[in-house]
Amino acid sequence: MQSHQETLAVKTLSLVITSLLFSACSFNEVKKPDINYADNYSVTPVQSKLENAVIVDSNWWQSFQSPALNELMQAAQQQSPDLLMSAERVRQAELQMRIANVSLFPSLSASASTGESRSKADGESSYARGESSRASVNISYEVDLWGGIAAERASARAGYDATRYDQDAATLSIKAAISNSWFQWLALQERIATARKNIAIAERVQNIVDARYRNGVATAADVAQQKTNLLSQQASLLPLELQARQTQSALAILLGKTPQEFSLTIEQLLDIQVPEVAAGTPADLVTRRPDLAASEADLRAANANIHAARAALLPGISLGASAGKSASELFSLNPATQTTGWTLSLAQTLFNGGRLVNQKRLSEARRSELVLQYHKAILTALQEVDNALVSADVSQRQEVSQREIVANAERSLRLTEARYRAGTDDLLSLLEAQRSLFQAQDSLVQQRLSRLTAAVDLYKSLGGGWTLAAN
Repeated sequence: MQSHQETLAVKTLSLVITSLLFSACSFNEVKKPDINYADNYSVTPVQSKLENAVIVDSNWWQSFQSPALNELMQAAQQQSPDLLMSAERVRQAELQMRIANVSLFPSLSASASTGESRSKADGESSYARGESSRASVNISYEVDLWGGIAAERASARAGYDATRYDQDAATLSIKAAISNSWFQWLALQERIATARKNIAIAERVQNIVDARYRNGVATAADVAQQKTNLLSQQASLLPLELQARQTQSALAILLGKTPQEFSLTIEQLLDIQVPEVAAGTPADLVTRRPDLAASEADLRAANANIHAARAALLPGISLGASAGKSASELFSLNPATQTTGWTLSLAQTLFNGGRLVNQKRLSEARRSELVLQYHKAILTALQEVDNALVSADVSQRQEVSQREIVANAERSLRLTEARYRAGTDDLLSLLEAQRSLFQAQDSLVQQRLSRLTAAVDLYKSLGGGWTLAAN
């Protein structure tokens, strides 16, 4: 008898060891898309050639050297609804992973019962009374012979990783949106100031034309033309004020505040530094973007799901053991009958209409789709970096040209003012030179906004200092 038990124990141990070997199989290897990465990006802007180009780090917004922007980022980290929601999604995925990891341990249950029964046979006048009490402990464990349970755990882990990476990608997008909104609001403030200066000039010109008309020098058509110009300048101010208010409200929502209580501190847009970013190489991009890491994690989950679907086609083996006591008295187990036992069960689905087979095929088709999505995501990421580099390069060149235009407009204003003082030029020419300077300065503000936006987009497309190794 003892020899039989030892043989059974050895066989059981062999099954467990076999299960562990199968469970140790790696589900992390994914089928990578075949992409030939270039040595460098197709665009090499002037700024990336400079020796003082900065490496992208996780606090990339500090390179703009804007104290107000730093404060906005700190507030967003604590109050932004989008960031808080993404953190809750990560917590849910972690709990889901913990639920899947429960399969590592055996299931233990306990039960107890006590009761009384009465019975009477036909023809008898009295009842037969019976009492019983029972307590038992049961333990069961499903042997992961084919690695299906391990695959489910691997799938849950990959899902958790994908959710974490999605949170990092969402955080990067939100911080980029905050930066762009902040720069846009500053640009609108300066454009509003320029528009008001243009309106003041148009009002001064209107007074001059009215005076000339009263003296018979100007015509009624001159008065109407200048009036139209003044009304057009006043009308152009309203959309700018509306955009500024809407931008401020959108920024308040990103920070988790009500628009009514939210206020901003004005900084000079032209004083904000435009960082010179080192883009690195295209091959590095896969490990620097959280969205690409999330796509790869989805692929790992798909691989694990395929293995689990295949394992579901094979027999399942479970081990069980139980121990208990029973007695024929209420609420008493002494004296009691002790019972112990164990079970080894084998289960195999013989027919289910092809559900398990089709589930496996569905998992394989899902993985094929995810491989294509991952391929496309990499290509899109490379495109976004190239577009950001082009935008950064072109906007820098345009700002250089616009600064030359502003310099010439300033020179023209000085010369016109000198001629006006000398009596060789009229006031209208002077006012027109002033308006040309204001318009050139307004365009310079828009060009600086384009450079700042391009820098933010470049930081975002490069992953914002995120690295796969650190996560």
